[in-house]
Amino acid sequence: MRAFMPALLCALALSALTGRAFAETVTVQEGRFDADVSAKQMSMISLVGEKVTSIRKMDDPKGPQILLEADGSTGGVFVGFDGDVVGRSFSAFLITESGKTVEAVLTPRDIAAETVTVHLSATDAIKRPAADPGGDPAPAQPAPVEATAPRHESYSELLTALIRLMFNDDAPAGVIRRTVAEPTRHAGPFDMQVLEIFQVAGLKGTVLSLKNTSSAGQPVNAKTFLVSGVLAASVSHENIDPGQFGRVYLVEEDR
Repeated sequence: MRAFMPALLCALALSALTGRAFAETVTVQEGRFDADVSAKQMSMISLVGEKVTSIRKMDDPKGPQILLEADGSTGGVFVGFDGDVVGRSFSAFLITESGKTVEAVLTPRDIAAETVTVHLSATDAIKRPAADPGGDPAPAQPAPVEATAPRHESYSELLTALIRLMFNDDAPAGVIRRTVAEPTRHAGPFDMQVLEIFQVAGLKGTVLSLKNTSSAGQPVNAKTFLVSGVLAASVSHENIDPGQFGRVYLVEEDR
């Protein structure tokens, strides 16, 4: 069935080009956009001023699939589905020619095929996560991702996408998220606790909580966490004040 998908996409794409309607335009906010698409016909996504060159999706391999294909000539994305998908939502990461990564949260509905026109916002801030225990304010954005995996560019995009999901505290279809009640451990000036585990596409993401138990501000460097087996790391704060909380996001292979 999976080998048949590219042919199915092409056939649906050709049949969808005639008489296509244009849906209301949407704007990327905080790196993502939400859109309704047809559950039974081929829809299209068009990013204004950008061409999509590659796509990474996250769906349940045992459930109905979202079918995505970038059009090499226009840079748009054809969207279709394999199975009964009404009532579900799917996430995909669209990687553009200029290197931007946009998260698309797509909800299939019983509507006719449309073209979803997407405008990129002037800024691409990442959503703030919920505050850690203790009520401390969440950061405006995480520190840059550090990665060690000597993999191809698309693999690095997948690592970054998983860290973004963890930072946004988001778990779309196909992503397993588990809350972990692990005891707090003392590590230098910090109390450290595992909060959540994310699993998708052969990768495991871990969210750590750090509380500064010292009387002085403490720097937090993502590179510190790039120990053997860790593919990528990011931190919510590059400095944590006394008594305050921060988070660390780690990605490793799910063995």
